[in-house]
Amino acid sequence: MRKVKCLIVGAGPAGMTAAIYLKRAGIDFILMDKSAPGGELLKTSVIENYPGVSEVNGPDLAMKMVNQLKGLDIKPEFDEVLDITKNGNLFTVKTLKDEILCDNVILATGRVPNSLKIDGEDRFIGKGISYCAPCDGSFYKDKVVAIVGGGDTAVTDAIYMSGLAKKVYVLVRSELKASNVLVQRLKSKENVVVIKPVSVSKIIYDERIKGVVLNNEEEILVDGIFLAIGGRPDLKFASSLNLDEENGYLIVNSKMETSVRGIYGAGDIIKKDFYQIVTATNDGAVAALAITGKE
Repeated sequence: MRKVKCLIVGAGPAGMTAAIYLKRAGIDFILMDKSAPGGELLKTSVIENYPGVSEVNGPDLAMKMVNQLKGLDIKPEFDEVLDITKNGNLFTVKTLKDEILCDNVILATGRVPNSLKIDGEDRFIGKGISYCAPCDGSFYKDKVVAIVGGGDTAVTDAIYMSGLAKKVYVLVRSELKASNVLVQRLKSKENVVVIKPVSVSKIIYDERIKGVVLNNEEEILVDGIFLAIGGRPDLKFASSLNLDEENGYLIVNSKMETSVRGIYGAGDIIKKDFYQIVTATNDGAVAALAITGKE
């Protein structure tokens, strides 16, 4: 069993920022993620509102952060947390590969994407249905696709796909809720059709995706579907801590500390008004500084 001052669970913008601050403060920690560092950045096509970078795609910004970690000799560990238990003033963290004892834990695992919860969806994830336009968009060059959602992510994905696909349908449940800049840019794309208010009630398929049926019974033939309908935290691995939550989101104080002393939340996992890359990095910095202040 290893012992460290802090375990950071999740290597997205919040987790990586926390790691940078803890490293500079000389606090021993482990940065852990079950997948590649970057979090939601890896699924983001274009970012135009991150200070110091006028325009960058998500994977490139993630790589800039990873390179900063490398420069500080921070090496993320690839492992999955299974359970966290409190023992006095310490926490025992069980993972797939190890068991770690720590004084503090920063939870920065982000959100898992919401699904449509309709027949055929699970079968075609990665084979016609995707949560990541930058990852899978090239497979649909000169084809017809549908983007489901109306927020910043959905509109950004639609703009991105308009440069690849022959035609892009944007299926919106109510109204477009993306920023005005993005909405105006979307409207300028001649191969984009916005349909609202609608929802997807059925997926048409045989051996591959053929199209969708909307709640108004209209059928739209598409080759691929990109889902951008938000997400939710998954905190099952921390269930034994009985952390205070609201609709699944961690409730934290101004220092990012949860209802259990020594457990911090950062990024999209916490209850807050705005979910942005820059607010996630803020959360990570605050959590790390709070831990640093204990020393």
